[in-house]
Amino acid sequence: MKTLKNILHKLLYLLQLFLILIYIVLEELIWEQFAKPIFRYLKYLQLFAKLEHFLSRQNRYFILAFFLIILVIAELMGIATPIIALQGYIIAAIALYALKLLLAAFAFWMLNTQKGKLLSFKWFAYLYEKVITIKEKIENSPIYKAIVLRAKRVKIFLKIKYREFKNYLLNRFWR
Repeated sequence: MKTLKNILHKLLYLLQLFLILIYIVLEELIWEQFAKPIFRYLKYLQLFAKLEHFLSRQNRYFILAFFLIILVIAELMGIATPIIALQGYIIAAIALYALKLLLAAFAFWMLNTQKGKLLSFKWFAYLYEKVITIKEKIENSPIYKAIVLRAKRVKIFLKIKYREFKNYLLNRFWR
């Protein structure tokens, strides 16, 4: 019985590790490197200032419907991307995922600018709080912290090795 418990514990640990790795890839690589800069850029475009003004005059039901449509389309694109990639259409999958990132950044911009209206729906506020709570639990878990620390060490190691290799090439071939 104890052996079965140990095996189950190790399987759950591996599942948790796998899910946290996916979260880190999505959060650190995709969001931080691609979507967040797009989000920042969208914030300062003149067109989006006009759109923000337009949205601020709309009722909360319109805002909710528009936000959910954009978010659902973005998530469906995210689901379709690996399917398209597995069929061999890699460039189409990359283009679709890039478009998904644009839509997701737009949805997060909209959430940021219209948060008051969106959170006026009790069920939306409840779900929003649950998502934030889950995110905080993941980020405060020991396994997440260990993986992030190791990833930072690997990143520093790779930067050092890249500089050494670059210096070697410069010294070897361009003296």
